[in-house]
Amino acid sequence: MVNEGEFEEAIRKAEGIENKHEKSMTFCMIAEAMIYEGREKEAISLLNEAFEIAEEMEEFSQSLSMSKIAFTMAIAGKIEEALKMASNIEAPSERVYAMVRISQLLKDGDGIERARKILEEAERITEEMHDGIWKFISIKTVAYAFVNIGEVDKAWNLMEYAKNMAEKFDDDASIAYTSIAQFMVKLGRLNEAMELIENIREEYDKAWLLSDVAYMKKDIDLLKRAVKIARKMESTYEKVSVMTKIASITAELGKRKDADELIKECIRISEELEHKMEKAMGMAVISHAMFENGDERYRDVMNKSMEMAKKLEDFEKEYAYSLIARALIETGEIEEAMKFINEIENEEIRVAAYISVANDLIEEGREEDAMKIAEFMNDSLLKERIRK
Repeated sequence: MVNEGEFEEAIRKAEGIENKHEKSMTFCMIAEAMIYEGREKEAISLLNEAFEIAEEMEEFSQSLSMSKIAFTMAIAGKIEEALKMASNIEAPSERVYAMVRISQLLKDGDGIERARKILEEAERITEEMHDGIWKFISIKTVAYAFVNIGEVDKAWNLMEYAKNMAEKFDDDASIAYTSIAQFMVKLGRLNEAMELIENIREEYDKAWLLSDVAYMKKDIDLLKRAVKIARKMESTYEKVSVMTKIASITAELGKRKDADELIKECIRISEELEHKMEKAMGMAVISHAMFENGDERYRDVMNKSMEMAKKLEDFEKEYAYSLIARALIETGEIEEAMKFINEIENEEIRVAAYISVANDLIEEGREEDAMKIAEFMNDSLLKERIRK
């Protein structure tokens, strides 16, 4: 109904939703589409109604709903109203998240100074939070936002503080080190990243990050170290995933024979996988690595992956189809990827798979490819999000 511009009927349908969280989120979706159609006044009225519904919810659902409502209000250009709504969010982590998202709408031109002030206020909120993983996550969120407006030094100082926090964690320390190391790799601070990588316990995370650093340094020996760590993992899709990534990097660095050996090893591992979903996804990433290594047989492997996925249960298809579609896109077959997802009979799962792939592409800055998906779906709301 929203895609067809039937807003009044969509609102009437939404008003019949009993679950308050779902109702408020549906109102937000309708309001966002109305904003893109130039009907801001009606959208704002609907958002205010959604806010009143959210005030009656329990804290967790309330925080999630209010965060979405505030961000949608900001899309309508009502920044001060959006920030006022965000200030009512009980959970500090969600309040920070909402403020960060609002700031992202102001990062161009004169809005940068306003965005900086919002982020400084978000940083102040993190200072009042109790030490722990949620404070750590909030600090990281603010740090990334500072990077996006060019405040790299400010972001770096925040992550240094987060690093000092992580040293006091017990069970969550390794997760925190992984997150900080990812940030440092993004900023090109590879030596600092390596110091943290040494403290990561999870073999998958360690191997993955080592391969990132190896790629940026063009360091084959470091790649070989990543392989050794990956080989210690149990035979799962995650093992195949990280080893095919290393194989692709190895191929790009000109070591095609070594890459071929890694791919063959991944094929052997995939044959051991018992879970059909993992096997299908494993074959997809193997196909991509073969493509990167110039192996023309990659399409045969991809076809096997696609055939396996078709036999999966509905609840498994969203994730498997999304990943396989991404692998197809990476081999230059975006139309084939969209047609593949379109074969999912369950409409809810089909749409979720499309959106998942589109969101990943937007996150990577590949708006043109994401727009092809939006056009294939004829999703006007997704089109406007990409344009924004």
